[in-house]
Amino acid sequence: MTQFEEMMERIGNNNEVPERVWKKLDHVLDDLPDYEESPILKVRGRRYAAAAAATVAMGSAFCISNPALAAKIPFIGRIFEEVENEIPFSGNYSEKAGALSQLENEDEEGNQHTASEFVKTDAGITFTASEVYCDGLSVFLTAQIEVEQGGLEKLPGHYIDGGYDTAEMMYLRGEWNLDDEGEMSLSNNNLEGKVVDDNTFVGMLKLNLEDYKPDNGELSLRLSSIGWDDVTMADAENISESYRIEGQWDFDIPFSVDTETVKEIAVGQGREGYMLEKVFISPYQVVTYVDVPYEEREVTREEFEALMTEKTGGTEDKGITYEEYVEQAGKVYPFWDTVICNQAGELLFSNPEGVGKTVAAVDGKDISALHIFVFDDADADLEIEKSRLDNGKVDMKRAEESAVISAEIEVK
Repeated sequence: MTQFEEMMERIGNNNEVPERVWKKLDHVLDDLPDYEESPILKVRGRRYAAAAAATVAMGSAFCISNPALAAKIPFIGRIFEEVENEIPFSGNYSEKAGALSQLENEDEEGNQHTASEFVKTDAGITFTASEVYCDGLSVFLTAQIEVEQGGLEKLPGHYIDGGYDTAEMMYLRGEWNLDDEGEMSLSNNNLEGKVVDDNTFVGMLKLNLEDYKPDNGELSLRLSSIGWDDVTMADAENISESYRIEGQWDFDIPFSVDTETVKEIAVGQGREGYMLEKVFISPYQVVTYVDVPYEEREVTREEFEALMTEKTGGTEDKGITYEEYVEQAGKVYPFWDTVICNQAGELLFSNPEGVGKTVAAVDGKDISALHIFVFDDADADLEIEKSRLDNGKVDMKRAEESAVISAEIEVK
């Protein structure tokens, strides 16, 4: 057994591995070539089987029926107020977001708008876009979903990173884009929030941009299906989307960018080939950008053809060119992870979004300074993740000693 296989075996058998570590491993595994006998995939399989069982078990405990919510409180225009403390990337959005229902007849660009264009009904589902906020790096949109057939009180809850709170979720499929940029598919961009009653759900959708864009614009959202889970129909092997309703719900949503409360700070601190380039900070998220060293490997056209034949069944449309595949698979990256804390050592729970980019949720924490640790060793990273289990705070002295990069950034 290789050293890497031994490490994965230890992680796979460790019940104290934090949720965010599993997510980071999943992200890395998604970018690796497929090898049938990979010990990594065996660990990953155990992970998914455990996750499926946990989701089924907690579904009955956390699906809700809140009498106060079921009283049909008028949510449109104030959904942030209802869900902002119970969702991933929580915060006081209600103080900053703009309500679409109160939009003037004409926006800053001179385009005409009416409240009715933010309400679309198809296939027995009414989707109402409610409020929008943009920090220049993400668009946060709230919405209400009304399902004619009902059944929403059977939605299972899922744990939110970094705590014991749960949220419910509606799956969204389709495409989106900003202004004249190319369309992007909705991928793990779901509406997270809570059930109001058996027919009504309210929540927030977060859409991430590649780069900071300080200009006001318009979000084009083209939904082609809306789905949800049903705890009574959960199957241990397939627990996703018990219901999936196909339809068309199209929106063009204007937004303005909050340029007053966001910062982009250049860092330029590096060591052993790693470089912490910059940090983006908004009221709701912190994003770090790290250059990660890599090795190049030869990717033959035979390898590409064999892999695409296996994945597509030999169809002509491979969905990716040989050159694009070489760009992805021709670079081999070592292990890396970025841990982000505030001045008190409180962890900002995060996930990677591409090589070197880490997105962390502020979740209402006070931030006067950031402590950022970049790791190139999985065991050291895991020990620092576990160090917070004692008192809820990361052992920053140990983190500084074991990280390849340790940076303190003043925010206020």
